[in-house]
Amino acid sequence: MKRIRLVAVDLDGTLLDDRKQLPAENREVLQEIERRGLLISIASGRMISTIESIESQLGVDSIIIAYNGAKVLGQSREGRPLLVHRPIPAAVAEFFIRFSREHGYLLNLYHEDRLYAEDGPLRRPFMEIYSTRTGAEYNVVANLEKEFAGVSPTKLILLTHESERDRLHDELGAKLSGQASITKSEPEYLEIMAAGVDKGSALPLIAEHYGIPTDEMMAVGDAENDIGMLRAAGLGVALANSSPDVRAAADVVTERTNNQGGAAEAIRRWALPTAE
Repeated sequence: MKRIRLVAVDLDGTLLDDRKQLPAENREVLQEIERRGLLISIASGRMISTIESIESQLGVDSIIIAYNGAKVLGQSREGRPLLVHRPIPAAVAEFFIRFSREHGYLLNLYHEDRLYAEDGPLRRPFMEIYSTRTGAEYNVVANLEKEFAGVSPTKLILLTHESERDRLHDELGAKLSGQASITKSEPEYLEIMAAGVDKGSALPLIAEHYGIPTDEMMAVGDAENDIGMLRAAGLGVALANSSPDVRAAADVVTERTNNQGGAAEAIRRWALPTAE
């Protein structure tokens, strides 16, 4: 069995159940592997502050892959060093700001670990969805284009109805090929990062900093934005609730979903047995 020295695990749809709660079994197994000397990385599209909120519930000291890999921070025992920050070029951000305004979409803009958006009756329901899911607080501005002219934000999320999201993913992905990395996560989210950025791009940086080859890492996820790290890790594990594309990218698939402790199953089956 492949030796595993680091486990990178997604939050939403993986470590958290559909109610956005943390099952006790998942917390307990992560604490167990930390005691046995394995490193843990929480890998999420979320901003740093909301990841740290979950980390405190876990009671572990993790390496943080935030914003789908656009920002990577080391463990708190090291003083939380910034390992990488790859923001979106200002011109690309300005395109999405104008596009969202013209079509009435809600655009989340993340800058210096704060969340900004323009308010409005059509946008407000999506703001409520996002805040309820993540606990993130919005900073409302009158005009993103004026407020952030020339700024390179860490990440953007365009929120819309699921039926539109897939069409926009294909259209915008083709239009901005090579200029931005665009992926899907929750049904309403179109996540936008700098070109070449995904959770998988973070693993070689972590490997270099901690002296752990990617071949000795296990990644656990469920959504399209996890595919990069499932492929980059030595062992990629998809949960039973994953889409067919995610399952195809993984080496193995759990029997249990995120509502049944699927992350704990993955760690107990494929990481714990290799711990020294």
